[in-house]
Amino acid sequence: EYCLPYVKVSGMFLPYKSGRIEEEMREGKHAVYLLGGEIEDVVSFVLPGTDMERTILKIKKQKAAPKRYPRKAGLPSKEPIR
Repeated sequence: EYCLPYVKVSGMFLPYKSGRIEEEMREGKHAVYLLGGEIEDVVSFVLPGTDMERTILKIKKQKAAPKRYPRKAGLPSKEPIR
């Protein structure tokens, strides 16, 4: 919610994530859609020389986000998009 409203329509948002993201993706799929995005790809990899897994999501901005987004600081964590 903090970044996707600022991405230009037809642009890409590539969040860099750590750990297991399955639950976060499941919970955030509606928010991505609501903000005009669509998850196109999920790329997981292990950082060289470590055992740390990272993931990059490829989110394409399909349409403009509603005018009420982004919301004021602190509100997304208190009242996340469901």
